[in-house]
Amino acid sequence: MTKINIMSEALANKIAAGEVVERIANVVKELVENSIDAGSNNIKIELIESGTRLIKVVDNGSGMSKEDAKLCFYRHATSKIKSENDLYFIGTLGFRGEALAAISAVSNITLDTYDGNEATRLEVKAGNIIKEEVGSMRKGTIIEVKELFYNTPARLKFMKSLWTELSYTVGYIEKLALSHPDISFTLINDDKELIKTSGSNDLYKTIHEIFGYNTSKNMIKINAENYDYTINGYISNLNLSKSNRNSMITIVNGRVVTNQSVNRTIKDAYHTVLAENKFPIVVINIETDPTLIDVNIHPTKQDIKFSKLDSLNDLLFETVRKAIVNADNSFKPYVETPIAYNNYDSNEYKINEKLYENNEDNNTEEAKTIKEVRLDFNAESEVKYDEENLDKEKTLIKPVGLALGTFLIAHDEDTMYMFDIHAADERHNYELYLDYIESKKTYTTNMLFPLQLEFSQKEYMDISSHLDIVRELGFGVEEFGKNTLRIYAHPSWIKEGHEDESIKSIFDIIIEFKGEFDRVKFNDRVAASLACKASVKANTNITYEEQEAIINNLFKCKFPYTCPHGRPTVIKYPLYELEKMFKRVNFAKGMNGNE
Repeated sequence: MTKINIMSEALANKIAAGEVVERIANVVKELVENSIDAGSNNIKIELIESGTRLIKVVDNGSGMSKEDAKLCFYRHATSKIKSENDLYFIGTLGFRGEALAAISAVSNITLDTYDGNEATRLEVKAGNIIKEEVGSMRKGTIIEVKELFYNTPARLKFMKSLWTELSYTVGYIEKLALSHPDISFTLINDDKELIKTSGSNDLYKTIHEIFGYNTSKNMIKINAENYDYTINGYISNLNLSKSNRNSMITIVNGRVVTNQSVNRTIKDAYHTVLAENKFPIVVINIETDPTLIDVNIHPTKQDIKFSKLDSLNDLLFETVRKAIVNADNSFKPYVETPIAYNNYDSNEYKINEKLYENNEDNNTEEAKTIKEVRLDFNAESEVKYDEENLDKEKTLIKPVGLALGTFLIAHDEDTMYMFDIHAADERHNYELYLDYIESKKTYTTNMLFPLQLEFSQKEYMDISSHLDIVRELGFGVEEFGKNTLRIYAHPSWIKEGHEDESIKSIFDIIIEFKGEFDRVKFNDRVAASLACKASVKANTNITYEEQEAIINNLFKCKFPYTCPHGRPTVIKYPLYELEKMFKRVNFAKGMNGNE
């Protein structure tokens, strides 16, 4: 007697239902995607008790003939593909022909459809058609799913609360509405309308309908393409962020997908301008040749593979980063000149004598350049000013003083500003360090006392494979015994007095890299780490001139609005808003303009 048996069709469908129909939201997704594939421009979803009692989807699509209506409940029955070659040119949301068979295996279904010629109404229970009659002759399809999971009590038992199940459904309908702004979607639960979109084919308007005014007003439009991909959509500016990735919506050829690599690239584009634990709101459409993607890798088709992922990631990163930088320039008009007018007296600085030991003439251009590099980070005396040109170059924003040892209060003619002194100084130092790290010219300082670093075997192997990068930065490195490196020189831009600490942090960053080493991310992390150490700390008493220098240096930056970790550097309070807070605006009106 054989041990292997062939499953019945009913059992196979129940097993398939476990993959395709994980929860109520999956049922809604499959039904609504069928409506979209049918060419509908108006789709209405009605739920009773979050869909546990009833899921009803009404569309105005092409409908089905009587024979097609019967066939659609069979497993692997589909109108989307006909041959193996069609798998490489999938242009519809559904294609496997599993969804309706799986759903009907664990529920009771009523189907009413009309294709313009035949009107058909079917009742299906546990996958079997139990009743067939003439339909309502309403163009399109009405499908009702009742008593979901009635014959699979284990699945029913492990469903979440009604509110949780409903939230998943709402979330997916929102994403579908954003992926198809040309379709009007309506979602109703227990006679309460939760979602209503106009189907205007205007993505910005749909964002407003889904997320509201405060979100839509802070969205930035993007549009770019390369040889392989075209992207367009909207991304949030720095006034808007979320604590999770749920609002990072990527759409590929009309299909809402969740791809970790794509999401990571978008988040990386916000690096240093958005806090690590914050995420942007994005709605990005990605269009590409169907042959460059594989949608047949996940039972619910919510993830896909890209054959030219690097090309897409490069396009996304450059486009998103450029849009962020170009969109947030609201502070720059308040500064007459972006150049700090600080003239340092070099006689007041202690320059490392070893700095020039390889130069025969200390007045060479190279020596002068090295000196300037060191001065940027090793200044110890107060800032000096050119009194003759002070009035001409003076910044409109003037400091008032420190509050609570951390926040610098300043103002111009009609706005008050509050700066975080550490964050502001850190942004300036970060961009300086990044420029030095990415510079093709490297100036090296020999160390009076070389530094020896000992590592574990794995750490030593990780570092050894990237020693060429360390040397490119200007470090003199050599092997010095087992798993030990001797550092005898460092780049001249390392802050004096912080040499050992800075060098150790750079090697730690190399060790922390997991997977493929990314030179751009490495440069960024090194610059951020060194900038944090070099910047003025909170609760530090700084002079008036140093306060002005912090403001001036901040507005020299390419992106002055956040520190490298994404925290704000400055918050502004327009005069009108301050007057409103203190009721001065209304009071003035009541007194006919007299205080």
